[in-house]
Amino acid sequence: MQDYHGKAVAITGAANGIGQELARRFAAAGAQLALADIDADHLDALVKELEEGGAQVLSAVFDVRDYPAMEAFARETFAAYGSVDLFFNNAGVISVGTVWEQPLSDWDWLLDVNVKGVVHGIKAFVPGMIAQDLPCHVVNTSSIAGLLTVENSPAYVASKFASLSLTEVLDLQLQGVGSKVTAHVVCPAVVQTDLDNCLRHRDPSTYDADDPYYRTDDYRARMAVVTGSMPHGLPVVDAVETIITELEKGTFYILTHPAYNPAITGRVAGIVGGVRPTLVAR
Repeated sequence: MQDYHGKAVAITGAANGIGQELARRFAAAGAQLALADIDADHLDALVKELEEGGAQVLSAVFDVRDYPAMEAFARETFAAYGSVDLFFNNAGVISVGTVWEQPLSDWDWLLDVNVKGVVHGIKAFVPGMIAQDLPCHVVNTSSIAGLLTVENSPAYVASKFASLSLTEVLDLQLQGVGSKVTAHVVCPAVVQTDLDNCLRHRDPSTYDADDPYYRTDDYRARMAVVTGSMPHGLPVVDAVETIITELEKGTFYILTHPAYNPAITGRVAGIVGGVRPTLVAR
C-alpha cells in the first residue's frame, strides 16, 4: 500500500464492513479521513479508535438518500482538508423477494440508497474534485450482482447494474471534459459484512413492517440465502486488500472474487448468443 500522508480520503458506509476496513487501512497509511454512515454508534466507535491511533478524522451521521446532508458532508470535507484525493461511494443495502410480490417500498428504498445515494455522492464531491485539478479518484461500490444476475434479490441486482453502468458513464464524461478525476467500480461477491442486517437502519416511515409478504415462506427462504451466505464470504480484510491494490494500479473494474470471472465471460457469450438465463442451483 502506498503512503497516504497528506492525502484526504472520504468514505460513505464507513461504520461497517468494507467501508470500516478501508478507513482503518487508509488511517494506518497516514491519510486524513472523512467518514459518513447512518449507524451512529458504530461510526462513533470507529472514529474513537482511529483518533486514538493518531488519525485525523471528521465524521457525519446521515442517510445517503438525503442530498443536503451529503452536500454538507462534502463541503465540510473540502473545508477541513482543502482537497479530496479519494472518495469511496460505498453505502449500500439489500432486500429480497419476487418482482411481483416484493413491496414497492422496498424498490424505493433500494434504488434511493444504492443508485440515488451514489448520484448524491457524485454530485456533492465530483465538482470540487474536478476544480482542484489534481489526480484523484471516485470509487463506487457496485457488486458482482452488477455483472451477474441471480433470482433472489431483484431490486438489489437492478440497483447494482445501475450503479456499475453509472460509473462507466461517469468515467467517460470525466474523460470528455479532460478531468484529472478517474472513476472506478468495485464488484465484490459475498464478503463477510453485516449487509444482511441493514434493515435495522431503515427509516420505519419508508415501509410497512407488517406487510404480509414479510411473513411468507418465500421471503423467509430468500432472506435465509442472504444471511446464510455471509459467514462463508471472503474476509473483509482480503476484499479491501484487493480493492486498494487494484485501485493503486488504476484498474477500473475491481473484481474481488476471480472465481466468478468465467461466469462473467459466460454471461457475455450468452448475451451475444441470445441464450435464456439459467437458474442457479442451490
